[in-house]
Amino acid sequence: MKTEKDSNTSENSFLVKIKYRKNSSWQGSVQWIETGKSQNFKSCLELIRLMDIAMNSDDEEAENNKIGWDAVE
Repeated sequence: MKTEKDSNTSENSFLVKIKYRKNSSWQGSVQWIETGKSQNFKSCLELIRLMDIAMNSDDEEAENNKIGWDAVE
């Protein structure tokens, strides 16, 4: 029997580039290695939110529309 935990076993890798440290937070960009998509973030909370939603997205529509990942080519 497949459990909920089993369905989320895919690995996700992110490359985080910190460009600035301002207002006690980080600003920079994060690249989702598996899809090649990249997104800028303005705070640590936004960075964590982007990675969390990317890891929990089930389909391509969620990746493109809900989290706002921009394609890098």
